[in-house]
Amino acid sequence: MSARVATATRMGLLEQARRPLLLVLLVGLPFFFITRAIAQTEATPRLIGLPADGQTLTTMRDIHGADMAAITIAFLAGLCGVFIMNSARRVDRRLVIAGFRPLQALVPRLVVLGTATVLVVVVASAVTALSFTPRSWAAFAAGNLLVGLTYGSLGALAGALMGPLPATYTMLLGPMLDLGIAQNPMFGDGTPDGWAHALPGYGAGRVIVDAAFSQSFHAWGELAIGAGWALATAAVVALVLRRALGTTTRG
Repeated sequence: MSARVATATRMGLLEQARRPLLLVLLVGLPFFFITRAIAQTEATPRLIGLPADGQTLTTMRDIHGADMAAITIAFLAGLCGVFIMNSARRVDRRLVIAGFRPLQALVPRLVVLGTATVLVVVVASAVTALSFTPRSWAAFAAGNLLVGLTYGSLGALAGALMGPLPATYTMLLGPMLDLGIAQNPMFGDGTPDGWAHALPGYGAGRVIVDAAFSQSFHAWGELAIGAGWALATAAVVALVLRRALGTTTRG
């Protein structure tokens, strides 16, 4: 089984590597999007709320520095999910016909999606470091990784339920409305409204804000919420992929 999984994983990674547009987006878009957004934002003072009822005085430029990475990661990871799901629908059933168990075809897709997400997080974090330094890089990276895993899975679900074009638009608008507006301390009173707590980016978004501006980490509850969203969406993707292979029972 391990040899087949390794082979299918290698094939999946090579398949995505052959998409020049995807590679340009993964590497080029974070640099343009994050750096330009931070550079064009005025350093206007802004009081924002932190987890555990804390507050801090920062600037709109620094808030943009903390938030732009998450928006970019969510969009790109979601786009990867769309592409990977479309590939899975075309290819993986053939693997099963060729003798692979459904689980042997399923695991490589999840590994490819996870690898793409980690790549997006690394590139976006490196670009962010050119213009902004959070208080805790470890927590900042963890929050952005949860954003990427969650929206990568949501992109895969959108790819399964819609065509490529509407799924791509969904992954463009969804992160912007969630992380770009609802969770963004630049708007409102500097903390998410109550309805925003139900959105996928709430937990991870608060982890990112806390990591960016707090002297010590307080967002343990929000970290659990973000991890719950990442695990739940990944489980749903696994179920959808398994159904696409024609079985929901033993693989």
